[in-house]
Amino acid sequence: MKFLSLNLLIFSPLIAAIIIASPLFGSNPMYIRRFSKAFASLHFLYSLLFVLYQKISVENLYSEITLFGHNWLDSFGINAAIGLDGLTSLLVAFTSLIFLLALIVSKSTIRYKHKLYYCLIFCLMTTTLGIFTSKDIFLFFMFWEAELIPVYLLISQWGSEKARESATKYFLYVFSGSILILSSIIGLYYYGFAANGELSSSIDFLRVYSSDNICPYFLQLFMFFGLLAGFGIKLPIIPFHLWNTEAATNSQTPVSIIISAVLINTGAYGIIKFNLGLFPEIYAKIAPYLMIIAVLNIIWASLAAFKQKNIKKTIGYYSIASMGIFLLGVSSLNKTGIDGAILQIFAHSITVAGLYLIAGFIHQATKTYSLQEIGGLGVKMPHLMICSYIICFAAIGMPFTCTFTAEFLSFIGSVCADYSMLYKILTAIAICSIILTAAYILNLFHKTFCGNCKILNKTVNDIYGHRATVMAIIILCILVFGIFPDSLISVYNGLTENLIEILRV
Repeated sequence: MKFLSLNLLIFSPLIAAIIIASPLFGSNPMYIRRFSKAFASLHFLYSLLFVLYQKISVENLYSEITLFGHNWLDSFGINAAIGLDGLTSLLVAFTSLIFLLALIVSKSTIRYKHKLYYCLIFCLMTTTLGIFTSKDIFLFFMFWEAELIPVYLLISQWGSEKARESATKYFLYVFSGSILILSSIIGLYYYGFAANGELSSSIDFLRVYSSDNICPYFLQLFMFFGLLAGFGIKLPIIPFHLWNTEAATNSQTPVSIIISAVLINTGAYGIIKFNLGLFPEIYAKIAPYLMIIAVLNIIWASLAAFKQKNIKKTIGYYSIASMGIFLLGVSSLNKTGIDGAILQIFAHSITVAGLYLIAGFIHQATKTYSLQEIGGLGVKMPHLMICSYIICFAAIGMPFTCTFTAEFLSFIGSVCADYSMLYKILTAIAICSIILTAAYILNLFHKTFCGNCKILNKTVNDIYGHRATVMAIIILCILVFGIFPDSLISVYNGLTENLIEILRV
């Protein structure tokens, strides 16, 4: 497997951005688009090889980036180390897939500044892949911060009239969380030195236990909650959710897809990798309270989604409710719940990407996202209606879709959690919230595709070509991973078993 290069996997999008920025393509948008889609397709196929390797091998991939044979800051124990395990290999592959779909859709949505746009997309791709693969806490933080720049520009430069305000809100929210994450990372760096007598910033080197009495318990709590707050903003956890609904609503469709189907995953990954993986004792004590927050997230977001009159805002709140189910599963502290929570990450990515694609195609046809101005589109866009039918039922969590299995495992794990009866009642309330999800998703479908057609005098083109291809890929993923969920679970099964062992120590 010598041809599997982690450096190539992570940094090749950055090289693609440099090529696009060079005079090679000039300002011809057609050549830029074709190169971008061709590169993204090859990158996705390359990422699948890493997933296959993790499925057939028990060893994780690891690499250190050196400069003329020297490590990054070796005297301080800081190395530019990257690696892949079962979970991160899947996250990388799904990230590559979502970026590929976003680039295909960009053909019909991005009309100007093509060179800058595609450069930013590939820069964002590298920073996101870096977040998932970093094995060093400081390298992780550098990628986490670097992600802010392309996202801010992608929202503000190609979004709606309120895009700059939304981009600023996104930046301020996430940057505030980054300050808390940095404070916690510095504390972890000190803890590693105090515990082991040597400087190291390796993530796998810094597991914190309250019983070892190395640093005061309140400092351990500060580090834990600093990380939780920073990742919770990105997840997002209510009340830190406003940046998500506004950024996704006021940005172009490809950017909305990346924000909700990829960037949210970085927050979920941070909670698993740092809060659960590095603070097992504290996490076990805090988990019941996280379950309460998860239930509030689900119910609040579902009620808010039901009241929305904008398609994108409805989808934004659906996304928040879905990540509430992730938080519920990962708070169960058992393998079933954690397996379901991780599967929910991937199910959410595919489903919410499909929903934002539907919203984008409707906007191209009607020039509006308002549910009050749309109706009867099924008459003029029957192909989109059929695709939307499948994706909406996946969002509800119908059997044989990937969302059903993820939610089922998360809820079962939560019910079986070793908590008091109160938390089982809370889980029952969260399960009942599925009725709310069905209500607002079906309401969304009915108001857009059913009833009397309100655009009889407009020429509307149904989805064909590249748009139909993207929808077909989404639906294929929904059905394949719904019917064969173990194809994903078996890849990260070793990670969940390791997390359960850590929690039992």
